[in-house]
Amino acid sequence: MKNLVRIVAWTLVALVIQQSTFWYLENVYLATDYEIKAEVVEEKEEKPQEEKEEIQIKSGIENLSVSHDGRFVAYMDNGELKIFDSKENKENDFTPEHKGQVVFYKWLTEGNSMIVIQKIKEKGDVYYEPVSYNAKKSSVTSIVDFNYNEVRIPVDNDEDKVENVEFSTATNVFYIKIKKRNEKSDLYSLNVMNQMTLVRENKNIGDIIVPTTNANCVMEMGDFVTILNSPDNIEVPANGKVRILGTDINDYVYFGDEIDGKITKIYYTTLNNQTLKWNVLSLSKAVLKDDIFIDYSGKIYINDSDEKAVTELTTRKTISYEGEFVQIYSEGIIYKSGNKLIKIQLEPKKASEHNEKTS
Repeated sequence: MKNLVRIVAWTLVALVIQQSTFWYLENVYLATDYEIKAEVVEEKEEKPQEEKEEIQIKSGIENLSVSHDGRFVAYMDNGELKIFDSKENKENDFTPEHKGQVVFYKWLTEGNSMIVIQKIKEKGDVYYEPVSYNAKKSSVTSIVDFNYNEVRIPVDNDEDKVENVEFSTATNVFYIKIKKRNEKSDLYSLNVMNQMTLVRENKNIGDIIVPTTNANCVMEMGDFVTILNSPDNIEVPANGKVRILGTDINDYVYFGDEIDGKITKIYYTTLNNQTLKWNVLSLSKAVLKDDIFIDYSGKIYINDSDEKAVTELTTRKTISYEGEFVQIYSEGIIYKSGNKLIKIQLEPKKASEHNEKTS
């Protein structure tokens, strides 16, 4: 009997303890005054900072032009062409075989070479002589034809000037446009054999371009554009005056629809097909032709000099700058501030890529 009483007593004690525990959990530990939340904490992605690189330059220099990769800077210093190597921090002289007046220079779209044209006076004759300059080797190579004759263009009048040079590194042809005193132009072509031909004489020629894989240049002729050696104009579906903007590595040629002196739309296509397939980009604000830059990679930059900002149309990324905008290059833009050239990348490199570059 005593054992039965003990069992019943301990059972009652256990029940009291259990119920007390349940009451505490329900009314205190899990009271409705407290709210328990499961929260996912996401790591915030830091906005990459613009990667800048500065190049110290001399004061008083003119006609700055930077190579496509941003390494070399060409400029005129007291009438002499100089080329600064920003990687080696060294200035090199342009030392051709025939010394003359440098009247034009332009970097090739690939590599670190440029075309330099001098005006040379020799034995009563005056002529333009184009040469190739290799910035990495700091060497000058004469442009000669199949018979080893140096390429020379006669100068008819002292007021004539070299206005433009366009080339295709894929087909090894380039064109030299000479603006004459009467505002008309002569157009010379050099083929892969460096044989020079006068392809247009005393004509109203605007801007020219050479598609990447084509040997025939595209020319502005009045309000229209045409291909050299083609009987017809290019039928660009524009409403205003058609302006040539550039070309890229994918063989696209870019045209602007100019209305009241400003570009409102950009049309681009490849000219290799008989039936042209047009792509169009409508600009949110009409801009001057000179504020549009087509990079060899196919990026399209618009410079807003009032806002001091450059926008790349395909990515919609904007780069702000201070000072004077100079040009675009393969990775972004270049501007001048005081005696410095500042390069800003459109897409900053990852840390690993940067370390590989600087190591």
